Amino acid sequence: MSMFKRKIACVLLITLLVPMIVACGKQDAVEMPKQTSDIIFEGILNSENMNVDMDGVGVSATAITLEEDTKLTISKVSGAQPLDEAGEILLDVYDFNFEGVEAFEGVVELTIPLSLSSNEIPGAAYLNESTGTWEPIPFIYDAAQGAVVIYTDHLSKYGVFSISGEGTRRARIEFLGLFGESSDENYLAAVEEYAIGGVPAGQCVDIGTSAAADALQLGADFLGNIAQSAGYLAYGDDVLATMGDSFGRLGLLVSVVQVGTNIYNGKTHEAVVGSMKASFTYVMGKVVSKLSNSVLSASMAAVAITDYAINKFGTEALTGRASMYRDAYAIYYQKSNDGYKSSADWFRQFYPYFSNPTMNEAEIRAEIDRIVTAHCNEFWTGSNRLAIDYYVSEARENFKWTASEAGLNDSVRNEISAERRSILFNDVLPGVFNQIALKVNLENERKLREEYQALSTYLNQVIQFSVKDEKKLYADHLVRFGPLNDQALVENWTGKFKSDGSLSTAFTLYAHMLAGAPNELRIYEPKADIERDEPIRVIEFKVTPPAVEIILGDDLSGLMYVSGDTSKVPQFGLDVAFKAIEAIKIEKDGSFKVELDYATGSGGSGNNRFTSEVRGFVLSGKIDPGTLSGNATFSTSMSFNRKEISPLEAMEGETKEFVTSYVYDDNVSGTVSISGSDGNVTFAIQMEGTRSGYSKLQHHSIDQSGEEKWGDNPTITDKSGEFTSSGTYKFEVKGK
Repeated sequence: MSMFKRKIACVLLITLLVPMIVACGKQDAVEMPKQTSDIIFEGILNSENMNVDMDGVGVSATAITLEEDTKLTISKVSGAQPLDEAGEILLDVYDFNFEGVEAFEGVVELTIPLSLSSNEIPGAAYLNESTGTWEPIPFIYDAAQGAVVIYTDHLSKYGVFSISGEGTRRARIEFLGLFGESSDENYLAAVEEYAIGGVPAGQCVDIGTSAAADALQLGADFLGNIAQSAGYLAYGDDVLATMGDSFGRLGLLVSVVQVGTNIYNGKTHEAVVGSMKASFTYVMGKVVSKLSNSVLSASMAAVAITDYAINKFGTEALTGRASMYRDAYAIYYQKSNDGYKSSADWFRQFYPYFSNPTMNEAEIRAEIDRIVTAHCNEFWTGSNRLAIDYYVSEARENFKWTASEAGLNDSVRNEISAERRSILFNDVLPGVFNQIALKVNLENERKLREEYQALSTYLNQVIQFSVKDEKKLYADHLVRFGPLNDQALVENWTGKFKSDGSLSTAFTLYAHMLAGAPNELRIYEPKADIERDEPIRVIEFKVTPPAVEIILGDDLSGLMYVSGDTSKVPQFGLDVAFKAIEAIKIEKDGSFKVELDYATGSGGSGNNRFTSEVRGFVLSGKIDPGTLSGNATFSTSMSFNRKEISPLEAMEGETKEFVTSYVYDDNVSGTVSISGSDGNVTFAIQMEGTRSGYSKLQHHSIDQSGEEKWGDNPTITDKSGEFTSSGTYKFEVKGK
């Protein structure tokens, strides 16, 4: 079949458990149909016939996968179990069976027809006979042929199917088409980024986020925020970190598989291949110390194949004289004689080198060259247990030689060995290396699938969500999560408190993301029209697996300032502002806003005194009365003056000292993360600012007559620039 751009596809098992706020009926079990098989092909595959095509259902083997004549049976399976529990996804299933063969040295190519309508997604799976369940597999969809192509090293029942994007949400399964839109340069940059830094970073995260966005149908913007924004509203830090790490690993694996596949399929621009060859050994040298598997071996194998395909080690075919020694040499390497090596033998010998992550390309090439050279010279050495004369006599008998030939010398030996070397590198080994590339890339695609399954498992976890209203303030009140996007089934995110003031539900992390990552629980009057009426209370929350628990307390009217950080200049200024404000008034919906025109405060004592002036302080945000959690922002300008005196030894009645003055004007803004419990609240503030200021060190003296003098050459240091800082400030809850 013609080469085409490879699309790596896997299946992500996503359970779309919507919130169980509203009761739902129990779903009846799907009645399993009776399974039957009809043979559509039965025949022998051998070296003359290694390909079968029965109305688009095909098998393609090689001399490596089939060393002997083998019976192949292909059956169309009817009544196979559906892919999903609801029985909505049915598969076209075929059973491929090589008699007496369970697994292959190399890789077999299977083709199953599958026509796609507009907006449909292809899928493929194999039936694990030991567990009786369908399992995901890597596959390619060839749009030109209208077929799913599967590379595999074992045979089983394989099924293909198609679903629409809407179907993926209904049927609790997402099928991933893992193919990147990035260029080869980006994939290579991602691999090198990992090689140098030792962890997947920006380039890997971008590629992984893009691939996952297509697969999960969540959108790159949404996943990008999750992966890179530490302040994403709906999720706790553990979710953000886990997703970010997962996208980085996905990006690395997608890059590795895509590079290897593109080079193998001849889709990489020649200049890019050349550039990669030049830097590959350097990159690999840095990577091998950080990896414990063959994650980059597919790329390495593909680069080697490119070299061998243009005959980097081979020599031009020789047309030297025919001789008895050449014929004797040929007999030694024929099948059933001691020197014979099949393609499968070469595969078994070379595969461990390609899949060894501690060997770089140059080392593999050198080892291959050594092995091939030794093989070609084997006839002339002690490895030839029957000796040269035996095969010469065989040649005389087979080819009816009667005259004597030229004497055997090094020139003749080298010429004959070089011919075999050329044949191996031009005719035999390229097919072996192709199979090695497919095999190793298949292993890396499995690693990629495992990473997606790990992400699937994480996203599939059920989040238990509960609210306790111990004073029954909201008994029988209506609730709805929000904000919801267009993909959310609104009725599944709507419910009501029980009469005892409790509310409980559950949803998967993925379902929550798919619905728009709602981070508010909106409470309405019992008889409210939710579509028109405003909520009487909005509770903000963050999803942090495995559970979100909200305990509602009394409505709070304000926060009384207790104490805070004064260790640095901007922190001291905030302390001055909060002391001047004293109490922050909280509105019914939990929002607050404070504006302070001016405040001043001083500190220090003795030889170290300072003063801060705060102007135009604005603080606004929202806090949930039950959880005492929330967020806010602030901005202000500050002036700071400080004087430090370092006394010097002086005579009685005199003063001698060094005086250091600090004069700062700061413009500051920042974010506030609010948390609390037991009637106390903490503002954790992250701030950034721009400073215009300086420090001045100057000598100062007063003599016995009272005359004051300042040094003529003070040391002035510019302190201007940008800064970041943080601090914490504690408040006491004031109830109504």
